[in-house]
Amino acid sequence: MSTLVHVAFEQTGVSTRKFLTVLIGFAIMIAIIMAPSPAGLSLAGQRVIAVMAFVVLMWITEAIPYGVSAVALVLLLILALGFSPAGSDASAMLGTAKAVPLALSGFSNSGWLFVAAGLAMAAAITGTGLEKRVAYLILKLVGASTHAIMFGIILTAFALTFFIPSVIAREATLVPIVIGLTEAFGVPRNSQIGKAMLLLAGILPSVTGVGVLTGAAPNPVMVNFLTGAGQPQVGYLDWLIYLFPYTVAFSIGLYFLITRLFKFEFATLPGGRDYITARIAELGPMSAAEKRASVIMALTILLWATDKIHHVEASAISVLCVLLLVLPGVGVTTCNDLYKRIDWNSILLFGAGISMAEMFTRTGGAAWLSKVAFVESGMGRLSVTALAITIFAVVFFIRFCFTSITSCLTAITPAIIGFLISLHNPDLPIVGIVLGVALIAQCLSIIPVTSAPAMIAYGAGGFTTRDMIRLGLPLAAIMYGLIVLFMFAYWPLVGLWK
Repeated sequence: MSTLVHVAFEQTGVSTRKFLTVLIGFAIMIAIIMAPSPAGLSLAGQRVIAVMAFVVLMWITEAIPYGVSAVALVLLLILALGFSPAGSDASAMLGTAKAVPLALSGFSNSGWLFVAAGLAMAAAITGTGLEKRVAYLILKLVGASTHAIMFGIILTAFALTFFIPSVIAREATLVPIVIGLTEAFGVPRNSQIGKAMLLLAGILPSVTGVGVLTGAAPNPVMVNFLTGAGQPQVGYLDWLIYLFPYTVAFSIGLYFLITRLFKFEFATLPGGRDYITARIAELGPMSAAEKRASVIMALTILLWATDKIHHVEASAISVLCVLLLVLPGVGVTTCNDLYKRIDWNSILLFGAGISMAEMFTRTGGAAWLSKVAFVESGMGRLSVTALAITIFAVVFFIRFCFTSITSCLTAITPAIIGFLISLHNPDLPIVGIVLGVALIAQCLSIIPVTSAPAMIAYGAGGFTTRDMIRLGLPLAAIMYGLIVLFMFAYWPLVGLWK
C-alpha cells in the first residue's frame, strides 16, 4: 500500500509541476502583452512574441504534449492577431475571422507539405519491411568483425536516410536490429560492444538526416524560412552538395571515436554472420510490396535529384510519391492503414510552428527581437567568420534548452535570419550560416534528453548519460572543427560561403 501511495504521490507531483509550468507560461505571456510596446515593435508583433514565449516554454519543459501545444498555438495566434490593430489605426481590429487564415498559414506551406508527405512516406515504407532488408544486407556485406559491424551500422544509417525520410522511423528500425545483434553475440546491452552499437544507433539518424534535404523534417522547413526571407532557393541536390560531405566526415570521426573509446570484448563477434544470415532468411524472398516500394523510392529520389532540370518542387514530388504508395494496384498500403501509422502530432507541430514563424516575421517581431538581441549587443560589428562562429556557439547552448530538434530550429531560425538580413551585408553568407545552425542542432549529441532518437536508444538500457557525455564532448569538438574546416576549405568552392 505504501508503495502505491508513493507512486501516486510522485505522479501527482509531476502533474502539479506541469500545471504550475503552464500557469507560469500564461503569466509570462500576459505580462508581455500588458507591457508598454517598445519603440519599433508593432502591437501585433508584441503579442506574437508573447505567444512564442509561452509556446517555447511549453516545448522546453514538455509541460503539455507537442500535439496539444500545436492546437493551443493556433488558437493563441488567432486571438493575438485578431485583437490587434489591422494597420496604423489602433482602433480598427483585424478580427478573428481574418486572423484564422493567418494562424493556419503554416498548413498551406510547401515546407509543411514536404514534412507531412515525408512522414507518410516513412510510414508506408516501414510497413513493407524493406528497410530491415536493406539494413541486414549491408551488415552482411561488411562482415562480422566488431569494427566492421560499427562501420556497417553507419552505412545502414546512411542508406536508410534515402529510403525513410523520418529520423524517428529510422531510429525505430536501427535500435531493434542493434538489440538483436547484442543478443545474438551473447553480450549484455551494457557491454562495451552493446554500448557502442546503441550509441551509434542513437546518434546517427539525426546526423545522416541533416545531410539530405528529405532526411529530417526540419530541413525543408528551414529552406522555407530562407526563401520566405528572400534568400536563394536551396534544392535537393544543392543541400546534398552542401551538407552531405560534412555528415560523411563527421561520421568518420564518430567511427574513430567509438572504436577507440570503447574496448570491445571481441575482435570478431561469434555467430554474427550466422545471425544476420538467419534474419535475412526469415524475411524470405523480396515481396511484391518491397519491389514496388523500391521502384517508387528510386523514382522519387531521381526526381528529387533532378529538380533543377524539370523544375518540379520537391514537396510536389513527395506528394506524388505518397500517391503512388497508396494507389491501388501500384502502391504498398491503403489510405486507411497509412492514416493509422502516421505521426499526426508531428504534422500538427510543424504546421503550427511554421505559422508562428511566419507571423513572427510578418508582424516585425523577428526584426525587432533580432535587433535587440544581436545588433544592439554589438555582434553585427564582428567579421563574417567571427559572427558565424559566435552564432554557432550561441546555438550550442540554446540547443540544451530543447528536447526537440524540430522545436529548437523552428523557434530560433526566424530570429537568426532576421538578424542576418538586418545587417545589410552583401558579403554575409546567410544561407551558409543557417545551414551551419542546422548542423549544430542535429549533430549535437552530448546528453540523451536533447533528442528523441537518443532517448529511444537510451531507453534500451545499454548506455548511461555518462557514457554519452564521454563520447559526445569530443564529438562536439570534432563537429566544430569540421565546421570551421568546411567554412574555409569546402563551402567556398561550392558557393555556400564567401
